Formats: sequence, structure tokens, C-alpha cells
Amino acid sequence: MSISQRMERTHDRFFGRGLLTLTLLFGLVGCPAPNVESEPMDVALPALTDLGVPIATAGLFEDCTPDGTEFSDVRCASGLHCGIVLVGESGTEGSITQCVPDDGATIKENQECSFATVASPVTNPPRRYDRCSSGLSCVPTADGTTRCKKLCTLRTRGKCSKNELCVLPSQVSGIGFCSAPDKCEPVFPQTGCGKAKDGSSLSCYVLGDDKGTGTVCWSRQRFGEATGDLDSPCERSVNCQSGFACVTRSGRDASCRPYCALPTPPDGGSPPDGGAEVQCAMGLGTCHAISGYERVGRCY
Repeated sequence: MSISQRMERTHDRFFGRGLLTLTLLFGLVGCPAPNVESEPMDVALPALTDLGVPIATAGLFEDCTPDGTEFSDVRCASGLHCGIVLVGESGTEGSITQCVPDDGATIKENQECSFATVASPVTNPPRRYDRCSSGLSCVPTADGTTRCKKLCTLRTRGKCSKNELCVLPSQVSGIGFCSAPDKCEPVFPQTGCGKAKDGSSLSCYVLGDDKGTGTVCWSRQRFGEATGDLDSPCERSVNCQSGFACVTRSGRDASCRPYCALPTPPDGGSPPDGGAEVQCAMGLGTCHAISGYERVGRCY
């Protein structure tokens, strides 16, 4: 099996044909192939395998799977690392992960960054990438800035530290970035989040990955024409307004429901209410605890 075939198979496993969708969305179909030559394979690298699947080596501006994501069996050749690349004309760009040069990649984790470096030689369609250090890439953060962060498979902890979560999305489908919980208060009226750089208010959400749950501040992400208010349709909690979470109830589509507070039992003791159900205000149902974050629930 050729390297390109292995890369295609790995890319399909991880992205679920997401790149094809991205290509259609951003008008990249029909564009000629990049006018660059790929870096040659580093024959000195050992022939490693990942769960029996050979690890392929990708060259300059070839697709890759970032280290720390669920499938990392397409790595970059010597002198390159896997990062997020903007592809296309300004204003219609799409985001994918490709191999970019190590040279000049000196921006450290959590420092501000931008996609200011233009591919050289020039490619068609054009490409721009960041100068984050190897293992990092430039992603939009809650405060409205872009910063260098470790990438991870969304909702899978991967190589994030034990004090971080992989719950916030990067601009590439299926890939998130490692971030520490904000310790904000999700129950209305929320506290602890403040505002983004543009002055818009941030909301507090309870989000979890495969190893834990915590609270994070994030700006509301619109879901079609939905308002994000009570019983508004949603896909994720970040589609809901401040004080609401996205809940799927039996026999119903997912909708925004209020967060609610639950009593905290003393160490080794019984719940203050004797274990009785906590009813939500205004007849909005019972407060159901969130797994991994039991002091807060959702009303339904």
C-alpha cells in the first residue's frame, strides 16, 4: 500500500470525510494542485506502526494527523511539524491540518499568534500558517484572541495534562485544544467569565471529555436560526444562552434547559435533603446531576 493510500485511509478514519465537506464549503473543488514539491521521505526514520497500521511520513503542506489526537499515524518528515493551515483566498479560507516548517516556529504555548506566514514557494490555492512551536497550533480562544495551544481529538483528553480538558473546538472539524477549566459558575445568574475582546459576554458551560468534566467560559455559538433560550433546539451546550445547557430527553430532540444547583453532601455524610429529588423553579422539572460534576444539574 502506498503512502498516499495509507494517509487517505487514516484521514477517513479520523475526519469522517470531513475534509471533503470543508472543501465543498469553501469553494476549493476544482482548484489545481499546490504548486509546491513535497519534502522527500526521511528514510532514516524507523518503520513504526500504530495499532498495526504503518505510520506514514508526510511532506511539506501534505495532510497530517496532529500528535496527541486519536489517530496520529501520519507524521511529518524531519524539519516539519503538523499544524493548522488556512487554505484559499482571504475571506473564503478553509482550515486543515498539514505539515509546516519547524524553521521560525518559536511562539510558546498560550502566547498570541496569527496566520501571517505565507507558504513559500507560493501555492495554488494560497496557504497561510502560524509560527507556534512544534506540538502547538494557533486557535481562537474564549477571550477573542488566537493563541498557541496543544491540539487534541475533541472530547478525548489525549496528551492534555491531568489539569486540562479537551472540550473547546479548534477551527478544524473534530479537533479541539487543551485548556484548563475556568471554575466559573454555570447556574444563572452566572459569574466568573467576563467579556471577550470585542466586548461580548461569555457564558459558563459544563463540558466534559473522556476523563473528566469542568466548567469553561465560551461565547455562544449559533445553531441555525435558534435563539438559544428555553427549549430552543441545539446541538451542543454552547448553542444555548447563558444559564442553559443542551439536553436530550427521552423521545425528544435536544433542547436548551436551565442549569440548576444541587446540595453538596458533607464528606462521608448523607445529602442535606436526605436524597430527595430537587425540583426546579417554575415547574421546569427535576434537577438531574451532571455526571462528573454532581453539584450542578440540568432541569428536565
